[in-house]
Amino acid sequence: MSFDLSSITRETATRAPKGIVYGPPGVGKTTFGASTGGVVVDTENGIPQGLDVLHTPYLDSWPKIESCLSSILSVQDKPQAIVVDTVDWMLRRIEEHVAGTDGSTKGMVSTLNKSQGGYGNGKQVLRNYVYQYLLPTLDKLVNSGVAVVLLAHTVRRELTSMEGGTYERSMPAIHPDLADVMIEWSDFVGAACIQANQRTLILQETGQLVAKNRYGISSPVLLNWGDFVDAICNRGGA
Repeated sequence: MSFDLSSITRETATRAPKGIVYGPPGVGKTTFGASTGGVVVDTENGIPQGLDVLHTPYLDSWPKIESCLSSILSVQDKPQAIVVDTVDWMLRRIEEHVAGTDGSTKGMVSTLNKSQGGYGNGKQVLRNYVYQYLLPTLDKLVNSGVAVVLLAHTVRRELTSMEGGTYERSMPAIHPDLADVMIEWSDFVGAACIQANQRTLILQETGQLVAKNRYGISSPVLLNWGDFVDAICNRGGA
């Protein structure tokens, strides 16, 4: 199969945003997700009472989550955004499915190391679910114009620099085997926090926080989808 050279272009690539917003409980992550005007995929059963947001029922297993994402992808009238609340719990649902503890497979294996034939094969199967289904499905949504926001809790982890030194930073509480690829996949990783009594989103890495963006945004923005999109459109924000 030959590559179509006529597809090469100088036009600026524009697409819906895809990324991660993480922070401590109560900082306003779900409210930020609601401000997208999209659909919240509830994997945690943690949507606040009274919050005005379109959301799925609580999806307590990977087969239910997979069916939901496939259904959204298949319809013509798609929402403008999909918000997964939260991605760490979604990945746990995949882990439970691989380990056979969600009731979808026979037996009770209980650990990734012992599942899928043992010898740690379960960890590779978990990665395969993410690499071969989850991320490609989310990319198809993005390419169809649907923004994808993955909400996450926060965790403090020891990281290693290119020089071999170690340091601690706050980062999304994603399975250690998958954190790097999820962060690399994202157009933005934002740390939600409270600064000067305002809920803000930090989009540039600091000595304490893992963060990034591909839009040139150097200053924190208010923790609201409209302010975030304005900063993207301004190619750097205020």
